[in-house]
Amino acid sequence: MPSRPVTLEDLLRFRIVGDTRVAPRGDRVAFTVRSVDAPKNRYTTAIWMAHADGSHCGPFTAGDASDSQPRWAPDGERLAFVSDRRKPGSQLFVIPAAGGEAQRITDLPEGAVDEPAWSPDGAHIAFRYRRVPEERTEAALKAREESGASQPVRVHSKLFYRLDGFGYTDGSWWQVWVVDVATRETRQLTDGPWHHGAPVWSPDSRMIAFVANRREDDDLEFMHDAVYTVPAAGGELTPVPAPEGPKGALAWSPDGRWIAMIGHTDPDDVEGCRNERVLVIPATGAAEAIDVTGASDKAVGYLTLSDMQDAGGGTPLAWSADSRVLYFAVSERGDTRLYRAGANGSALTPLTPAGKSIVSFSVTPDESVVAVAMGDAVAPHEVWTGRPAGAELHLERISRVNDDLLAEVELRMPATLDVRHPEGGSVHAWELRPPDFDPETAYPCVLYVHGGPALQYGGASAPFHELQWLAANGYVVVFGNPRGSKGYGEAHTRAILADWGTKDWVDVQAIADHAAALPYVDADRMAIMGGSYGGFMTAWAVGHTTRFRCAIADRLVANLHSMSGTCDFPWYHGKAFGGNAWDDPSELWRCSPLRYAGAIETPLLLIHSDGDLRCPIGQAEELFAALRWQRKTVELVRYPSETSHGLSRNGPPDMRLDRLRRNLAWLDRWLKPTAEAAAQEE
Repeated sequence: MPSRPVTLEDLLRFRIVGDTRVAPRGDRVAFTVRSVDAPKNRYTTAIWMAHADGSHCGPFTAGDASDSQPRWAPDGERLAFVSDRRKPGSQLFVIPAAGGEAQRITDLPEGAVDEPAWSPDGAHIAFRYRRVPEERTEAALKAREESGASQPVRVHSKLFYRLDGFGYTDGSWWQVWVVDVATRETRQLTDGPWHHGAPVWSPDSRMIAFVANRREDDDLEFMHDAVYTVPAAGGELTPVPAPEGPKGALAWSPDGRWIAMIGHTDPDDVEGCRNERVLVIPATGAAEAIDVTGASDKAVGYLTLSDMQDAGGGTPLAWSADSRVLYFAVSERGDTRLYRAGANGSALTPLTPAGKSIVSFSVTPDESVVAVAMGDAVAPHEVWTGRPAGAELHLERISRVNDDLLAEVELRMPATLDVRHPEGGSVHAWELRPPDFDPETAYPCVLYVHGGPALQYGGASAPFHELQWLAANGYVVVFGNPRGSKGYGEAHTRAILADWGTKDWVDVQAIADHAAALPYVDADRMAIMGGSYGGFMTAWAVGHTTRFRCAIADRLVANLHSMSGTCDFPWYHGKAFGGNAWDDPSELWRCSPLRYAGAIETPLLLIHSDGDLRCPIGQAEELFAALRWQRKTVELVRYPSETSHGLSRNGPPDMRLDRLRRNLAWLDRWLKPTAEAAAQEE
């Protein structure tokens, strides 16, 4: 039995299982494992290999490099993968499945390789590649620094010129390439000032399909993706007629007759309120698609938030051998489950159990073996394999990546709360209690609000170090999925469309009321905290109530007016919110926490990163300045530019630990008696 609660440093010891790929014959599974190299303050990713019967599991690649995106050759004898072992940049490598020396098969200039895909005949690999502009290569930047020259300027002509966690496009775009595995000859198939989506092959290995928005005003018409095909030998791009709307994750059916994709048909849904669906069109194209999942009101994709998982690393969409069935992930009621459905929209069936989350899956070509990376709140993701039997999938775990750590650390299963809100509905929520829970003790309580807002907390289904750690430090932690979240149908998500701080705030208050009424919660010692949209809601809450003793707003949205022109994703005026930023900003201002800063009396800690391109640092600066001018209790913790919007999940390890320490210190300062806080620090 585990002997101790989770600690701060355990965050660096958990290993994260991600992209999971079963071999064509179903005998082995290759998967990625991300680890923290604490002495070097960095992450490394290695490819591991497991026998499908669980008889062997261990690292397959090793070294200081990060190896990712393993892809089996159709014959199962080779494995392609992306690696940065030849720095700078990344290249494509192939290694014998039986083991041996990896051979580099691309020799591209400094840049990034992504989404490799074998041709069905095993002769070629298609992939995406983005070249670093010559003036921004490591060598060029170093030469400028040594000579004393300034760094090169940036010139932007379109709105979508940067992406959080990626940086600035600098006039360089993701293009589709193909490499001949035998000769290592590479060929670029697309060009132009547009990003091109992951390539997929036709069954005869002659054509490649991909998604791109190649409109002149693609930044102003962002949700109008199109499907194209191009000969693998090179040639003209051919548009494939398809419904309007966002698209991705193409999958060509084995019989060559159909192309499936994940998307929807509402190009005005710029806030992500619509469910992503599985859509199927003839390979020759059609103005209307078969909507495989739309009638179910289920959200396709990996939408569960956690600080202990890689999301969406595996196959997003897979066909059965007879081209009649599709496999895909669905996020619902806190879970992310593997589903299958008929390509005609029939027999939608969950294959993995409720109360679990998957972060990747893959299926053998004959559907004899399915592999998933699956976990829950007390069991971080591991690799499981199963053999479908009708509508059932009997799974067995074949990896033990975190067993040694779990043998000593106690993770606790969140309990479901029955929360009712005053408008007659309910809010799906959970609580975590301290490990030494005593029902006669009145505990301080922390209410977490997730980001998005069109995402979901996993509750019992997802491991979450931060929540477990705060509970281990003596807090009752409550969290849930208020209106605006995904996983409960489109009406639930669309309830706050262009109206943040209304029905979502009703639901957050309902969770707070429920927690305050628990006999073991001290209602006078409650805090609220959250990141991104959760930071927005935290700032909104303290501008509308004084019930919380303190608050922490992480990477928040404080001013929708300024946010609309500084976020990495363009804001589509008149669609997400009414009016616009230049002559009709009233709706943006109405829904901005900054507008209500005069009412804030709650001590507020602001956490933000200089490198955040999603919610730029100015969001925190504006609210900090407003509160400081009023002599309110506020602190701004500003992390350096090498951190981004995802600091809490994938930022530098030392910065993640620093953030957690500061959060706990702030909570202890306001929610715990001095003697208790001092004793914990000792």
